[in-house]
Amino acid sequence: MPPRLITLSMAGMLVVFFSASAFAQSPGPRQEQCADEPDLINADRPGIADGSNVIGTGTIQIESGIQQEFRRSGDSREHTFFVPTLLRFGVESHSEFRIEGNTFTRVTTSDSTDVTSGFAPVSLGFKYHIYNSKGCHQFSLGTIGRVFPTWGSKEFRAQHTTGDIRLAG
Repeated sequence: MPPRLITLSMAGMLVVFFSASAFAQSPGPRQEQCADEPDLINADRPGIADGSNVIGTGTIQIESGIQQEFRRSGDSREHTFFVPTLLRFGVESHSEFRIEGNTFTRVTTSDSTDVTSGFAPVSLGFKYHIYNSKGCHQFSLGTIGRVFPTWGSKEFRAQHTTGDIRLAG
């Protein structure tokens, strides 16, 4: 089989594979989701954004992605690759337990061609949903508390335990 045909076949299979999720959507007009309807997926986008709502009681949800950062200072260049991941456990209707971190991390510098890889510190946290106004798409408020224990590998290891508290709206 010619290489060009193999490439076209692979590209076609990827298009079909990635468009399969579009067929899984419910047909018909989009309906507004209100507070009395369950939210089946409640994304927080680890390392990027946090919502104020919690996931349902007894629900386990994992959110993960791939992130890359490119930095340059003069002739020095740095490429950081990591996998931000958030694992959420619904405790009750207003709270959830969370484990979050950049998990595997790899840093490559071009000026010295050094490559460092390992595991970044992970936080243990708790989210509490404080307030939700009535009706569709109304104001909601929650708080997230996290503790970062001394953990990690090689250069990514935290030197001491830290924490933070955030207000999400």
